[in-house]
Amino acid sequence: MTRSLRCLFEPSPLDHIEDIENYKSGGFHPLLIGDKVAGGRYRILHKLGSGEFSTVWLARDERGKRLVSLKIMSAETSSTCNELRTVQYLKQTAVHHPACTYILSVLDHFEIEDPNGRHVCLVSEFAGPNISALHFNPDKPGEIRRLRGDLARKYSKQLILVTGYLHSVGIVHGDITTSNVLIQLASADEWTDQDVYQRLGYPVPAEVRLCSGELNDLVSAPKYVVESARLPDLESTWLTEKIVLVDFGQAFMLQTPPCGTAVLTVAYAPPEVIFESKLSVWSDIWALACTIFEIRAGFQLFEIFSGTSREVLRHMVEILGKFPEPWWSSWEERNVYFDDDGKPKKSWPDSICLSEEHSLTETIRDIGENESKPTVPPETCNSNSVSIETKSIFGPPGIKLSETEVENFADLLHKVMRYCPEQRLPIEEILEHPWVEAFDSFSAIDEHMACKSTIK
Repeated sequence: MTRSLRCLFEPSPLDHIEDIENYKSGGFHPLLIGDKVAGGRYRILHKLGSGEFSTVWLARDERGKRLVSLKIMSAETSSTCNELRTVQYLKQTAVHHPACTYILSVLDHFEIEDPNGRHVCLVSEFAGPNISALHFNPDKPGEIRRLRGDLARKYSKQLILVTGYLHSVGIVHGDITTSNVLIQLASADEWTDQDVYQRLGYPVPAEVRLCSGELNDLVSAPKYVVESARLPDLESTWLTEKIVLVDFGQAFMLQTPPCGTAVLTVAYAPPEVIFESKLSVWSDIWALACTIFEIRAGFQLFEIFSGTSREVLRHMVEILGKFPEPWWSSWEERNVYFDDDGKPKKSWPDSICLSEEHSLTETIRDIGENESKPTVPPETCNSNSVSIETKSIFGPPGIKLSETEVENFADLLHKVMRYCPEQRLPIEEILEHPWVEAFDSFSAIDEHMACKSTIK
């Protein structure tokens, strides 16, 4: 692997860690397990994760006698901490609304100063794994774990409700993805430190070394880094039937969308964001639709491997059809994959097919197709009458959606994922759609019939 000439540190042997090179001026705050912050109030127990702009830690609130999540922003991000402003606005405008329970509560905030700068720290409730991470099967690498149908639809409805609530108070989330939808935990405040390590695993450390090979002696970086806790491996007994939406770092007021290049996870970005960097309430609704699909399917609608907008645009045309003008003509790479009508080319260089048409309805109908085939009898495929304490949050593999749900789900997504932003279904109409509104009554029957049909 070719290293950057500016690299300070050797690559870590660990997976699931932050970018060590971000321990620099303007970057991350160095922390170690056992450290105490905020005058000793919060004691660090484990790492929960990291992103481009922050690290997130599990801590014990010694004053409140509870477990909390501690999000420490990079110094550069802290100088214009959009997330803090947004959560403070939400707190000031809070009204009695059921969707408020699906927003991660910020319990406290403070600042830390170190050689890298001044860092804003947000203290929140300790929540469980994100839905994206849950879909990866630790027992069978390469296979996905799909949520039970009834639970996927329940989580989806909660996400629609909380998105609608944010829009009603004038906030666009700006980064709705399955990575930002977490499962709320049951009774986590009762966990002792030993319970934490038994359920999440002990921290796995690795020494931080300079590029010279010597142990790190820079005050800007920690002596060691640790892998993130194994939240996705938590037993279902600790996972509730409620979600919580997190990460308001890209949020903005509905009436004042940001100017310039839009920062949005590309697999969830609508065409107006990719082509024009145009963010709005309608781009939030497109991302919401992508996220709902992924919650139900266990994989992204516009799956990407290269992480480029080129790949996402190709998938959009394959599934939803040709872009309207001027987007179609402005996409210079369209001729690599499609003819002038937006259909995949019929001949390819070296006979290597680069694009295949696959409608949205077909994509939904194929959910479960590449999973292991079910081996359980149809009568046990759905167990909606059993409490969550005694059953898995995951459904049996290989169970396909009933044709009724395929048709309803495709109808919903077609109406929400229209290319023209203003023609997309608004939140209030999404909530009234049969796939959302009627799932409590029909999901058990639909899933039972789908299971019966699949096993046949």
